[in-house]
Amino acid sequence: MRKGLRLLIAGASGVALFASGVAIAASPASAEPVTVSNAVVNDTFIPPVSQDIMSFSFDLADAYHGKAPDNSWYPKYKIWARVTPDYNPGAGVTVNWRTASVTQLAKVTTDPGTGAKRITGNFTVQNNDKPGDRWRLQISPELLPVAGTPSPTATTAPNAWQDVKTFTVTPATRVTNVGIDPNPVVLKGATDVGFSATIEKFGGETLKQVRALHPSSGEYYSLGTSLEGDDKSYYNFVTMGTDAPAGSWQIKFTITRGTKTYAFTKGFTVSKTSAPAAKAKSKITMSIAPTKVKKGKSIKIYGKVYRGVKSWGVWKKKVLKLYFKKKGTKSWKFVSYVGANNSGKYSKTIKPKYDGYFRMAATATSLTKSSYSPYKLVDVR
Repeated sequence: MRKGLRLLIAGASGVALFASGVAIAASPASAEPVTVSNAVVNDTFIPPVSQDIMSFSFDLADAYHGKAPDNSWYPKYKIWARVTPDYNPGAGVTVNWRTASVTQLAKVTTDPGTGAKRITGNFTVQNNDKPGDRWRLQISPELLPVAGTPSPTATTAPNAWQDVKTFTVTPATRVTNVGIDPNPVVLKGATDVGFSATIEKFGGETLKQVRALHPSSGEYYSLGTSLEGDDKSYYNFVTMGTDAPAGSWQIKFTITRGTKTYAFTKGFTVSKTSAPAAKAKSKITMSIAPTKVKKGKSIKIYGKVYRGVKSWGVWKKKVLKLYFKKKGTKSWKFVSYVGANNSGKYSKTIKPKYDGYFRMAATATSLTKSSYSPYKLVDVR
């Protein structure tokens, strides 16, 4: 199984086809300005997959000829469309246009009225396109004759274009720094497996689902979808039992943005063994500053996590648990997950509401024992 981060797209993306109907046009094609309004471009972001589509729509005024001799109403225009990701002709560079697909209006047998008609279409956007505010959509309306003897429409757009909308395209959603702890997973009993990631968001993303998934059997563990206070850091864990199938697993993050759904995955391996093995010890240091604080103000909890058998080394990317015990009570309450970096260092900023004690915990894995930091008192005034 490939170890790197892979990306899948859920759902089908297609290219809109021209609506069927009678195609009547003069030859060569002629064009004239038309009145458009209420233009909208959807899903204006670079896709994290190799390519996807953006859809658009706008209202077209005076879209139909009057009633024809055959008691039908024919479209007045065939609409050609194009888009560019970098409209900057003043800079002396060639503007590269790409053709957009348009769903054309069709002949109708009931009076369409004089109101504006909605035109829809789409165009392809690539993963290597650049985000920015110079994206522009243009149309070229081909004037069609009043219904008579049908003749083919032109195969190329008239050489007369008008602006429909200039819009901003934002960067692609990314899931980075995905960590699995431990990796590989060796099941000698019930084993806690921690998962961490950075969700790089650029507007409108929602983390809908996280699963630890065994693709070949379909078995999975559901994880929570809550992010940390910075709204981009993800930490969570599952306890995998010895009945979990061995082999290739993946952590799968499903994210929605606009009308799109994307799945980001990273693989890891699960194996089983019945051979006993000595576990490494672990330890956590913890400091708090300040230890006396006004209510509503923040404190910083920080330190380092270690593991080792004969000598101590840092425990990279370990996901820790922060606990709090209110002064005068006996029970510890879970507060938050806190992730250590590659140097074993961690930090967490919170606003305590009550006097009480804090401590950090490192859950056991198949290779390392659990441990707690010393607890420290915080005085809230």
